[in-house]
Amino acid sequence: MTDLWIKYRDQDGEERRVAIDRDKFVIGRLTTSDLPIPNEKLSREHLKIERFGDIFVISDAGSSNGTDLNGEPLSRPAAIKNGDRANLGGGLDLEFELVSDALGAAPPISQNGYADAATESPADAVPASVPSGAPVETGGFQMGYLILAPVLGLFLLIFGAGAIYLFSSGTSAGEPNDNRYISSDPDDEPSPKKTTSTTSTSTSTSSTTSGTTTSSTTGLPQPSPSNLGENAKVEQAAAAFLRLIAKNDSTAFLTSEQSKRVSDKIKQIGSSSGLADNIDSARKSATQLKSLATSKGLTPQFLATAAIVKLGNSRGDVYQTAQSMADNLGKLQHEIGNELSDESLLMIAAYDQGEKGDYLKLRNMLQDLATKLPESSRTIRSIWFLQKQGKITDSEFDFALRFIAIGTITQNPKNFGINADPLTL
Repeated sequence: MTDLWIKYRDQDGEERRVAIDRDKFVIGRLTTSDLPIPNEKLSREHLKIERFGDIFVISDAGSSNGTDLNGEPLSRPAAIKNGDRANLGGGLDLEFELVSDALGAAPPISQNGYADAATESPADAVPASVPSGAPVETGGFQMGYLILAPVLGLFLLIFGAGAIYLFSSGTSAGEPNDNRYISSDPDDEPSPKKTTSTTSTSTSTSSTTSGTTTSSTTGLPQPSPSNLGENAKVEQAAAAFLRLIAKNDSTAFLTSEQSKRVSDKIKQIGSSSGLADNIDSARKSATQLKSLATSKGLTPQFLATAAIVKLGNSRGDVYQTAQSMADNLGKLQHEIGNELSDESLLMIAAYDQGEKGDYLKLRNMLQDLATKLPESSRTIRSIWFLQKQGKITDSEFDFALRFIAIGTITQNPKNFGINADPLTL
């Protein structure tokens, strides 16, 4: 059996030594991480270590500032070797130590999971039952080991090669690993763990029975929104919507503060008499909306919701409205991007700028801020940060906030007092 230990210095400069004591081990800024590190350069979930027998695989968990392994960017999962070193976002240095049972037992772990750095290393440890300097006798197992060793070695070689091949060939669509997706809070501040971690980009809830909802894509039971508090309902539905409007942002969510603002906006627009009809109009035009959105590099949910927002309190043809908006949004998408939900919201905030033919205004401002402010580019590229800094107008922010609110409603309108079926394109 092989154990993995991590050596690092904490925020007080004290050297720590921690054992990886589970099959999946996460290092990050969240207090719920297996190893929480209160360093602003780390993302909430920054680094992931997974165990496969005696093989430990390290991968960046989609952090904002990235991870280096032995001085090179960690762009894909890699098997850890003894003595490897990693740097997490410029804020934490780790050294990995692989300890085999053949070398001796690892130091005892205290209740908080730490081992003192001064603890005798496993390689130097001498069993208490053997006097110092005394010869160690070999037992009758030696011949058995000679027979079993080649078989065991071949098994470990095959297992290890398979694990390395599996994790070096890429990650699943549900867990993108290109340093963009996991730490998705636009304010980049510590916050409670998101409440909708089971919702994927392609998942929507389509039926409700006996207090539970069923995912239309996985068939797995989900918590019924009717059993949730008002803000929890908003957080759950908003997270599902945000993941649908971006090309690849399977972990997007709102903080509690952001959810409260969206909830207040929902209360303002929830009584709109035309909203239910416009949601139905979008659902009936699903095929045309999908085709139009694809042609402009947009997601169907994004384009349909934008059209509903543009109609406001008036009843109208959602597809026709989407046609009038598609060129503008397509050009904004080219300049701003829509890989992440934050970028999609920026496109909505800049819609009026695009209508005036100024497709570069917001993009240029974001680039300028990135060179002047200490915050990461990921933090800067969000409507929440720009609104706090006074970099977008109140009307631009309100248009984006209304977009989130209506998009949240469309996930399950009846939960918000709207007599319409969910809009899932």
